[in-house]
Formats: sequence, C-alpha cells, structure tokens
Amino acid sequence: MKKAFTAVAVLLLLAGCSGPDDPASSLVSFFDAVKAGKGSHAVAYLSQDALDSLAAGMDLAELKLNPDSSSAALAAYGIALTPEEVSAVTIDILLERMIESPLFLGMMEEASLEVGEVSVAGSQAMVNATVVFLGDTTSGTVEMVLEGNNWKITGEGLRFAL
Repeated sequence: MKKAFTAVAVLLLLAGCSGPDDPASSLVSFFDAVKAGKGSHAVAYLSQDALDSLAAGMDLAELKLNPDSSSAALAAYGIALTPEEVSAVTIDILLERMIESPLFLGMMEEASLEVGEVSVAGSQAMVNATVVFLGDTTSGTVEMVLEGNNWKITGEGLRFAL
C-alpha cells in the first residue's frame, strides 16, 4: 500500500491543468493545489483518461470487497473513508482524500516542481517537468490535453513516472 501511495503521489505531482492558461502555468497551479492539500480542486485538473488510468491501477473493486478492512488499512495512511464510503468509492473521492490526508501533506512539505520546455500542437501539449519528492528527483514529459478551456493531464502523461 505504501508503494502505491508513493507512486500515486508522484503521479499527482506531475499531473495538472488550470483555466485557459498555457500548459506550464496550469501544471504549476495544479502542483500548488496538491501541495496545499486541496483534494477536490486538484482532482478536477485530471482528464477522464487520467482518472481511468489511475482507477485501473488502484483496483477499486478489490478495496470494495471488504470495506471494513479497507477502511482500516486506508486509515493507517491517514485516508479517512468509512466502510460505507469505501463500498461506493470512486477514484475521484479516493484521490481527494489521499491529497487531503495528513500523511500526504507531510510528504509534500519539501516537494518542489520545475517546469521546462513546453510544446503545444492544437489541443495537445507536452511539458517537460522535474519533481523533487521525498528526496528523489523525477524528470519526464507530462502529456496534457485541452478539455473545454482547461489543460489537463492525460493517462499517457502519467506513465513516465511509473
């Protein structure tokens, strides 16, 4: 569970969107929301494709098999979900609660983001980014898509951090 928690945290740090700003400032805005523990705000910045990719990796069906033990296991990581909430949990809610958890906020204290080169082709963008998280530096390209008027991270954009 700790490895999955850390992997999702790194993915979240490298994902993002904002208003009709450029992709780089959108990524910075997302990072700031994650760092501040604003779960619902941060999750709103992920594309549906990214949410679907994260849901597949988290295996929500397995969590729902035994809501009591899943609730207790999540609580050990500071993620507050009652057994009733676990029974109906969606990836959105799980990510929101993870970002808002005291453990995650503590892990984010020393996190930093540096945005590099950005390339935009229509509704697609590639943002080079470097994240320092828990003393480890991860660099890669974050793929973003313009959905409506918002730049959002794609599921493919999440893959480089895995």
